Amino acid sequence: MNHTALVRVLSSRRRMAITILVCLTPIVSHSFGRSVYGLLLPAIEEDLGLSHASAGVPGTGIYVLYIVGVLVVASLAPKFEPITIMRGALVVSMIGLGTAALSPGIAMLTLGVSLAGGAGAGIWMTAPVLATSYVPPERRGLVIGMLSSAIGLSNIALGIGTGAVRRSLDDETLWRPVWIFALCVTAALLVGLVSIARFDATERTAGGFNLDQLREVPGWLRVTVAYALFGSMSAGFNSFILAALEDGGMSRNDTTTVFSAMGLALVVMSPLMGALSDRLGRPRVMSGCAAVLVTACLLVSAGGQVAVPAGAVLYASTSGAFPALIATHVRDHVDNRQFSRVLATMTILFSLLSACTPGLVGWIADATGSFSWSYLMLAALVAGAFALSLGIRQADSPTDPRMHRPTPGTTTET
Repeated sequence: MNHTALVRVLSSRRRMAITILVCLTPIVSHSFGRSVYGLLLPAIEEDLGLSHASAGVPGTGIYVLYIVGVLVVASLAPKFEPITIMRGALVVSMIGLGTAALSPGIAMLTLGVSLAGGAGAGIWMTAPVLATSYVPPERRGLVIGMLSSAIGLSNIALGIGTGAVRRSLDDETLWRPVWIFALCVTAALLVGLVSIARFDATERTAGGFNLDQLREVPGWLRVTVAYALFGSMSAGFNSFILAALEDGGMSRNDTTTVFSAMGLALVVMSPLMGALSDRLGRPRVMSGCAAVLVTACLLVSAGGQVAVPAGAVLYASTSGAFPALIATHVRDHVDNRQFSRVLATMTILFSLLSACTPGLVGWIADATGSFSWSYLMLAALVAGAFALSLGIRQADSPTDPRMHRPTPGTTTET
């Protein structure tokens, strides 16, 4: 092999390694920053003596701080490269995870999980554009679907691992070591992104939000509201699904097994839905995912040892695909730093609605004595997202020339 060929092979492998690293970062933003709290919530409630309503406060804090994260990303996007924002978000996540692990009560716990969840904005609003930097447009759906698969892989490991550690130590209230493990994984990802991740410099843009650019995305208003309704539903569903499983009659060890099964569904279905959207168009697959989510919420609302776990796994099968399809739909029509600004603009409504749901779900559950009415409300929210997604134009198929616009940039690496 001559020198030129060797350089090409090494460059290709390096780009693949960078893409894989970026695809793993949603583990921090969505698994550690959101899903883990739901996994640990029953043990936290028992250990700290919390009601469902009180336990909803940290869940609300996650999305309140996510609003702050969105504002920060919108202000920093014109000044810093996406990879720089992502690295900074990982640092904030580490601080939050460490705080959660050491928290003696609800106040410090709320601060910790809120910081970790809020930092997720800096990861999710940069990961899609970074993950597709070395990928042809017609494969974007598949690759962005892999971002959600990473979340599923993490949830599988966390569900199995948490159950195994609790059994070995004979302590069903164990939860702090899980946050410590999450902190170590986040640190490892940060080291990898600092040491090997390099991207072409992007064009500078104006600061703040970008409603004008958002309006260029086909069906922008429907997409924005559907995204917000999904986020509100997801915030409530994730926060209390393990508690709902226990209320349905499952043991705590069995609920962690269901959590891993949810992760498996996420791993398999997210890239599959992304690849399907590359062929059929984002909105068509998006509406199908929303219909599945409505069914999942109704199953959990019905209650019981069969319907609740079935609803949980069904939810996981498309909960990762839906936001990934939204992000891909935006990415199809927006380039480079504009992506973070446009997604940040969309996410304001998402975060506002999401911040309201966990506390409301917990309050309704305490007031009624079960999660039936809470999850019926969540079904109604995602039904709205389904109705809106049906009207989005099919303007994002791989044959749309806007998907193949050249990406501006220079050869300077960051």
